[in-house]
Amino acid sequence: MKLNAQEKTELIKIASELLQNRNTSPNAQIRKYASLAMQADCYDEFENYMKYQIGRSSSDESDELQFLDQTLKKVMEIKSAESNDSKCLLKIAYLFGVMAREKQYKEKIEKNKNR
Repeated sequence: MKLNAQEKTELIKIASELLQNRNTSPNAQIRKYASLAMQADCYDEFENYMKYQIGRSSSDESDELQFLDQTLKKVMEIKSAESNDSKCLLKIAYLFGVMAREKQYKEKIEKNKNR
């Protein structure tokens, strides 16, 4: 099962919107979400893990919690639009993979600005 170009384009757009002007989770955590989506047996397993991670977040920064909450909402929207769990999890994994790459790029640009 593969994602088509239109699905990928939409997920890239969502990732960009989620990362725009926000303090987000560490890049390693974003990659972990992508990995778990690929390993999960069902959507509910992934959603449960994400809610757990949000609940145990030690961040006092409301921006990061807002990012995680918005991301969970987008994940839930993906699920409501995609009834096939395998395809849904593939989309979610792709979304987090794109976010990890975009975040890496933005961090590099910001680091170079501050030199």
